[in-house]
This record gives sequence, structure tokens and C-alpha cells, in this order.
Amino acid sequence: MMPDFLLRDAGSMSQSGLWALIVVIAVLFVGTLVLSVYAVVMRSVHLVREKKSTEMTERWRDPVLGAVADPSLVPTVQALVEEDDAIHFLSFVIEYARRVRGEERDILCALAQPFLPRMAERAHARSTEMRAWAVQMLGTLGLPEYAGEVVSALDDPSPLVAMVAARALAREETPQYAGEVLARLDRFDTWNPLFLASMLAAMGPEVSGALRDGLAAEDATPGKRSVMAEALRLQGDFLAGDVAAAVVSRTPDRDLLASGLKLLAAVGRPEHAPVVRRHTDSGDAVIRAQALKALGALGGEEDVPTLVDAMDDPSPWPALYAARGALNAGGREALARLITQGHPSAHLAEQVLAEEGGR
Repeated sequence: MMPDFLLRDAGSMSQSGLWALIVVIAVLFVGTLVLSVYAVVMRSVHLVREKKSTEMTERWRDPVLGAVADPSLVPTVQALVEEDDAIHFLSFVIEYARRVRGEERDILCALAQPFLPRMAERAHARSTEMRAWAVQMLGTLGLPEYAGEVVSALDDPSPLVAMVAARALAREETPQYAGEVLARLDRFDTWNPLFLASMLAAMGPEVSGALRDGLAAEDATPGKRSVMAEALRLQGDFLAGDVAAAVVSRTPDRDLLASGLKLLAAVGRPEHAPVVRRHTDSGDAVIRAQALKALGALGGEEDVPTLVDAMDDPSPWPALYAARGALNAGGREALARLITQGHPSAHLAEQVLAEEGGR
């Protein structure tokens, strides 16, 4: 039989454990209750804000559209915006500004002008998200008045803010900022090169000269020059052929060489074919593929045998580009012979001839 003092200790321990359990349950209950109340409050706040935003949108929509049609109404619309609603109004206007160009966009920018100083203050906020949002607003609605703030944002410590600034400046309507964007292109080297090239190409033909200079600059990084080459290819800039040929004849960098060959395939001339021929037997399948593609675009019937032989390439892309190149260079009959002879590359010949028939 257990001694009395052990029974008393066991009972005391059991009672202490019970109280501890009760305290834990109470804390969990209170915590759950607090979280539930917080969720309800936040939901209510969200609904109130959403309702207010809807009301403001409905109040501003017709007047703003009226001002776009009749610019004399701009002051009348601005007077409808209360001071506390200025930020909401800018968010409303920017949605329309993204969809239009020319005079309509200018009117929307004029509507926003009195409210942009608040955005200029937020461009220096501690929050990265706030700075990015402010720079986007200023870049979309505040140029050229706030060009200084947007250009400065290209050097922001946050890559996100810098990219927002670059996208705001890299527009066809604002080619005067191309130099500022191009000078800082290296800091975006972690971004997708095709995205960067597309952004630069969108600035239009007025920046093509700067892109050609950037591609020719041998002191620039190969990655930066590759982006320039891709941007020129997207623009279809035929003046870039000579620069691309010089790059292809001299660069040791694989990616830049591939970009130069792609550019030559798009905008090169027959006199550029010799620099392309040097790379058709490259040990790198990517370089061979781009060289064969470019040779098909720039070469003539004298290059058909080289292209037909390259259809035996062990790598599929060089072989396919060689077949397409042979067709482009005037080798239709040579491809047809491969089919009738049952050549191992006959399937490629059939494919490219079928592609031609489907165009």
C-alpha cells in the first residue's frame, strides 16, 4: 500500500497538471478569440475600403472620360478630387493611361499633375514596394516633370525599383531617356535577356543608333552586347548588319557570337556570308545551328552542298537549320533528290518542304 505522503504528492501533482492544462486551454481560447476578432475587423475594413473605392470609381469615371473628350474640363474634374483621395485618384487614372497613347494619354497625365507631388515624396520611402509604386506612377503620369526622380530610381538599391524605373523610361514616347537606361543595363544582368531586349526594342527606331553603338562597344560586357544584338534583331534594324558581322568575326564569347549570328540571319546581307561560313563547323552545336541558319539566309546556291552535308549533324537543331537553310539558299531540287534517294536525312528534307507548302 502506497504511503500517505506519496498519495498527497501524487494528488498535488495531478492537481497542478490539471491547472496547467486549464491555463493552456484558456490561453489558446483567448488567442483564437483574438485572431477571430482581428479577422472580422480586417474583413470589415477591407469591405469599407472596397466600397469606398467602388464609389469613387463610379464618381470619377464619367467626368474623366468627359475630360479626355474635352480637355477644357480637366480643372473641373480635378476639383472633384478631395485631398485625402488623391492617391486613389492616381491609381484610377493610371489604369486608363496604360491603355491609351498620344493626346488621350497627355490629357490623363494633365489630370494627374496636381496630385503627383505626393508620389514624389513616396519615391524616397523606406518601403521597397512603396518606392516601386511611386516610381511607376511618376514614370507613367509624370514625365518629363518628374524625370529626375525616375532616372534617380535607376540607381535604387532595390533591383525591383530600378527595373520599374527602366520600364517606365523605356518607351517609344520617351527615347530621350535611352542613354540613362542603357548606361545601367549591367545591373539587370540577372533578369531574362529576352525581356531586357524586348524592353529596349520597344523604344523604337530612334534608339537604334544607340543600340548599334552599344553592340559595337568592345569594352562593354558580352552580356550587355548580347542584349543589344537581340534588341536590334527584334527591331529588324538593317543598319546593324555591318556591326553584327564585325562582332561575329572577332568575339570569343559564345553567347555574344550566337546573338550576332542570329542578328545577321535577320538583317545581314550576302556580303556578310563569309564571316558566317567560318562557324558552320564549330564544335559548339548552338553556334553551328545559328551559323547554318544565317548561311541559309545570306548564302547562295554555292552554299547548298555545305548545308545539305550539315543535315547529317548529330545534333537535331543544326541539322534542322541546315535543311531550312538549304531550301532558303535555293536548294529545293537537292532536297527533293535526298527524298527520292532514300537518304538518311530524307525525313528532314520532307519536313522543310512540307513547311514551305504550308506557308
